[in-house]
Amino acid sequence: MKFNYSCQSIPIISKDSVHNPLPESIAESILLNGACHVDHEGFDLNEIEQAYYTHNKVNLSYDKTWYKDGDQMSGTNAVVYPWFIQKDHSELVLDHSHFVVKYPIVGEAKVQIERYATQRPELLRILSARFKAGVDLCIDYFSSERVEPIVHIEWDFDCVSEMYESTMYVEEIIQNSNWMDAIPTIVQFNKLARQKKLDAFQQSDTRAMIIFGEKSYKLIPTL
Repeated sequence: MKFNYSCQSIPIISKDSVHNPLPESIAESILLNGACHVDHEGFDLNEIEQAYYTHNKVNLSYDKTWYKDGDQMSGTNAVVYPWFIQKDHSELVLDHSHFVVKYPIVGEAKVQIERYATQRPELLRILSARFKAGVDLCIDYFSSERVEPIVHIEWDFDCVSEMYESTMYVEEIIQNSNWMDAIPTIVQFNKLARQKKLDAFQQSDTRAMIIFGEKSYKLIPTL
């Protein structure tokens, strides 16, 4: 069994990346009419946030399959960077892996939104969104019978240095192929979990504890 991959470095992250206001020629239309629902747990960006990120030259990614708090059918727009990249196919399959970031809107951009919030108070939700960054890694195993989930982590951070430390920790474990020795145990656990109809989050936590000694989901609310 092998898992041939490469890792991308953590991107440069500046918490004040979104600070320039929109041109007044488009600000009124966007701020008074644009969708401003805030993703409470995730990293999805609403129409107004997308406009500010794009104006501040922050690159966005779109995926129609990602989960989105509030309106899954619309897909997700977010700041996403690749992390693990699988080089070739094997029984172990990298389902997805990336870094993800959500920036607060600060500086003159914040002042601009506050000005329009006198006409549309719900805009203040956008200014309540805090900085956070996250890592996401999901690895499956293709057995002769079925696809078995092996590990899935989604860890959020409000401190970039803590994200860096956790990233190095995960990469060191994956680099040491000893973690693959746990795959038969996880496959057996999956079988028992299906028989007992174990809660999905409990299953995911158990698998992550076996591989990384940490829970699967460590999420920070956006608001």
